Amino acid sequence: MCGISGILSKRNTEFMKDTVFAMSRAMKHRGPDGEGFAFFSDTACMAAYSDETPSINKESRSFLFNPVTAIHDVADGYSVAFAHRRLSIIDLSESGHQPMCDTSSGYWITFNGEIYNYVELREELRNKGHVFVTQTDTEVVLEAYKEWGCGCLQKFNGMFAFALWDKKSNQVFCARDRAGVKPFYFSNTEQCFAFASEYKAFLKSGLLKFEINETQQFDFIVNGHLETTDQSLFKGIYELKPAHYLVYDLSDHRYQITPYYSLPTTLITDTPESQLVELIEDKLIHAVKLRLRSDVEVGSCLSGGLDSSIIAGIVKYLQPDKSMKLFTAVFPNESFDETNYAKLAAGYVSGSWQTVSPTADEFFRDAEHLNYFQDLPVWSTSTYSQHRVMKLAADHHIKVVLDGQGADELFGGYSHHYMALWKEHLGFNTIERINEAKATIPGAYQLFGKQLLKDVFGLSIDYSGYFDKTHKRFGKSRNDKLNSSLNEQLATDYRGRLKSFLKCEDRCSMAFGIESRVPFADDVDLVDYLFSIPGNKKIQQGVSKYLLREATKTYIPSQIYNRKDKIGFETPVTKWFLPHKKQVIDTINSQLDFVDGTYLASNFDTLIQRKPAFLLRLYSLSIWKKVFINS
Repeated sequence: MCGISGILSKRNTEFMKDTVFAMSRAMKHRGPDGEGFAFFSDTACMAAYSDETPSINKESRSFLFNPVTAIHDVADGYSVAFAHRRLSIIDLSESGHQPMCDTSSGYWITFNGEIYNYVELREELRNKGHVFVTQTDTEVVLEAYKEWGCGCLQKFNGMFAFALWDKKSNQVFCARDRAGVKPFYFSNTEQCFAFASEYKAFLKSGLLKFEINETQQFDFIVNGHLETTDQSLFKGIYELKPAHYLVYDLSDHRYQITPYYSLPTTLITDTPESQLVELIEDKLIHAVKLRLRSDVEVGSCLSGGLDSSIIAGIVKYLQPDKSMKLFTAVFPNESFDETNYAKLAAGYVSGSWQTVSPTADEFFRDAEHLNYFQDLPVWSTSTYSQHRVMKLAADHHIKVVLDGQGADELFGGYSHHYMALWKEHLGFNTIERINEAKATIPGAYQLFGKQLLKDVFGLSIDYSGYFDKTHKRFGKSRNDKLNSSLNEQLATDYRGRLKSFLKCEDRCSMAFGIESRVPFADDVDLVDYLFSIPGNKKIQQGVSKYLLREATKTYIPSQIYNRKDKIGFETPVTKWFLPHKKQVIDTINSQLDFVDGTYLASNFDTLIQRKPAFLLRLYSLSIWKKVFINS
């Protein structure tokens, strides 16, 4: 788990070393354990170090097989530069230093993430004649590429984003994992092609000036959407989408982006439920077991909900003699507080339970810090809760945590998943299905009726009154039509909203030098299998995530197994914002010149009660702009 960046120069190589150095330093938080650089031309390779490169790098392959110098002493003339910030998780020795090369120095990689099945892949490659001298998964990626080329991506089970320089083909091969757990952004200008793990690297290095993409800005404010296209909120910076790779040809400076994975659509229809449950249990245990591979201590986030409790329970099953550190955000006296459930789950697995209780004053105190490390404005204060949970883990010296993201998108955990299922099987038994779900979804009939009307008539919300005359055209929200089947809706959510949650997960954890692992979201065997199961098996008798509950009921307390409510990662937005009314209005008016400040002030109390998320997005965008306009 690290931060990666690089520059592929098209014309002028004089700016390379200072720029790539600045890109790397902008992401120091992602890799506090070390820093490394590598420079390439048609005829030479040069490894470089900085004052933050561990001094004892005798085992590093880039130092063993290549000329080495200090970053500021690198001469001009190199056309490619890689940088790497290291967070040491697997093979803590200097042999894990990056950028890493093979023994011929013909292949170099800067890699972020974890290939959880690297042990099995290393053995497979050894049987094919490959020789390994480190214990890292990074070396496995290098050798896998040498063996299978772009096809190596089909072999990887995990989270990753990397760039690999192939001297023989004169290309740079870049790739991102299937779910989008790890980020990869790029820019392409007349001067260079550049990539990085975070947006701020482009700004702080001077590669790009801060400019807002207006279309993306209003899509966020009105619809709550971020990173839904390859364009970003930062003009000139693009996202390599999950499950895609990019090949950049250094001979003509052109690149091509290609998808390498899609969710299964062929369904298993003849497997008995008991066998489905048994196979899901086996795959979940295997997914968690792989994600416990670490040379540092692993902790876990614990909300008290089903998903995180299951992970804690499976870990206890796999490691019965260990007490895992568990971290929870609690909100005493709030209706959505899950303290009692989290305490119950922690006791059930004999975990070492730690809590933090974020407050409104702390949120406003840390708003700039939060938006800076998120790289983008936030659409929910729950991101702040997650941010504080990760800080809590770091304060307890944890560098790896497990988290339950992704279970809802695989098993059917949200209220709109019920509605997609009802829509799929609309008919005589629809009323019966809705009645079964009343305990989980209050006002189920009204919600479903409203959704059907939205799907037919395209109903939207009009926020144009809050904008000046020039920008009123952006004011109407876009209606997202519900898919016609549950599995289609789950696939839409997996590729959409889950990716957004994973982005927040990555930034919250990496802000404190923590690697967050998500067994539900990125285990390819588990994901493929769940999308091969018909939707009507995932929600049964009004019970969400039915198959998940049945597969894991022996690992969790019965009170959590039987929970019908769906709380999620909540925070009291209205209660937090009302006492800070003047601060919120002043901040928005000072940064967003398209907002009608008078209308906002006069409608503030109504807005915070009826549309708090819209107000939060305005405020967060204001903070984000304030932070990055000065970058």
